[in-house]
Amino acid sequence: MKEVCIFGNGKSLEGFDFNKIDREKFDVIGTGMAFRHWQKINWFPNIYVNVDTVVCGNQEVIDFVKEEKCDFYIVSKVMLQKEEKLNRDKVFFLEDLLMFPQCSFRFVRNWCSGTAAVISSLDRYRKLHLFGFDCDYVEFIPECKQNKDGTLTIETTPDENPNYFFNDYQREGDTYNIPNGKTIHMKSWEELSYIIDFINKMYPEYQVEATNYSSKTSISKYFKTKMLGDFFTN
Repeated sequence: MKEVCIFGNGKSLEGFDFNKIDREKFDVIGTGMAFRHWQKINWFPNIYVNVDTVVCGNQEVIDFVKEEKCDFYIVSKVMLQKEEKLNRDKVFFLEDLLMFPQCSFRFVRNWCSGTAAVISSLDRYRKLHLFGFDCDYVEFIPECKQNKDGTLTIETTPDENPNYFFNDYQREGDTYNIPNGKTIHMKSWEELSYIIDFINKMYPEYQVEATNYSSKTSISKYFKTKMLGDFFTN
């Protein structure tokens, strides 16, 4: 059975060589605006997840989904407000997944793209490798302004972005939610850990093993944590 690498986009991933991943052994799930980096290196994950209701309205995100560089996509349904012509054989909406009674998505109340990516993997993989989920955001960087609705907009592309593994992860004109790493995100990871614990207790023959490779992150309280370099040496 294949294992899966699931990528957040935190600073701990800076300099990571995605092309070193053995795609015969590992499937890959990627999130957020990281496709801006993937396009530069001509590398793409099997599955793309972005459930941010603000960011999914970004035309660049929509265009990336329409390019179909990945096998499947899990996004927010707000994308339909700007683009109805999406390949529904490949594009799935979080809001629809929440309607299925047996779906693990229903047991999380606080959503972020990282936990949505992990939950999407639970029915197919037993060994999960988590990267870049640092959850230590600088909520207001100098290059952003706050809008009346509480969202933030990047006024100037940062020369040095403290939150992400490449500096132009956010670019001039991007609008996004305040990255509530220690509140919404951490609650979401906590809820996810309960789901994995429940699966492992109820189905001992189907043990899910999740390993976190970000030493900067608070999710280490929920998952076994190793150094990033250990992934390639094991």
